[in-house]
Amino acid sequence: MFRVFGLVLLLAAFAFAQDESVNEYDRWMQAKAHRDSVRNAERIQKNSVPFDFLVGMTINMGFKVINNETQLSRYEKVERIVFFEGAFFQMGASVQWPLLKYHLAVRLGVLFEYAPLYLSEPLYVEDGKGEYKRVSDGYLSQGRIAFPILFAVKPRSSFVSFEFGSQISIPLFDNLELDGARDKELDSSMEFSMLLGVGFRVNERIYLDLLLDAKFYHKYNERFADGLADWSSAAIKAGVTFNPF
Repeated sequence: MFRVFGLVLLLAAFAFAQDESVNEYDRWMQAKAHRDSVRNAERIQKNSVPFDFLVGMTINMGFKVINNETQLSRYEKVERIVFFEGAFFQMGASVQWPLLKYHLAVRLGVLFEYAPLYLSEPLYVEDGKGEYKRVSDGYLSQGRIAFPILFAVKPRSSFVSFEFGSQISIPLFDNLELDGARDKELDSSMEFSMLLGVGFRVNERIYLDLLLDAKFYHKYNERFADGLADWSSAAIKAGVTFNPF
């Protein structure tokens, strides 16, 4: 009888020890999984590149062309023609506002733009007597206040973002100076353009951009030169934004 009772106690002790061993193993596995998840979260956080709230100064430099359709009697070409081209610059203030900290931000700005564009194709200009004469030298200087609105999208750990948006430009002046013709201050309409490109975060203070600025339609309120009233333009610009705060 005592032998049977002892055997039962021995089996019970063995089962209890096994159960304790299993529970200890489960606790060790749970602790390991927790440590691994913590290390993984720390690694992800370390490699993450956030969009911060930034206020800074932006400088852009680029090249711009003004073109129009040449379905006009005075022009021999049948495709679009570039009338003016040249370098331009923009300078002003900008702010970046994160919408999704690691993935999406909106960038707003107010920029002064100056573009001295040289005549690249002979232009037919009204001579004041109801006739047009051919002018091959001259330039168009433009001044604008531009308001870009850009959205930046990127993966969590990327320093490079894809940017898209639009821009409203308010004309300040359009001075047309042509050799052998009277100078003209053109009265132009507000401009709307599409922006598309990439941005690169160098560090917390410096941000770089490369953007295409395409204006599909622009109108001068008078027909001083043949083919100049309605035109579109395209520009490529590279910029740097410095954020001191």
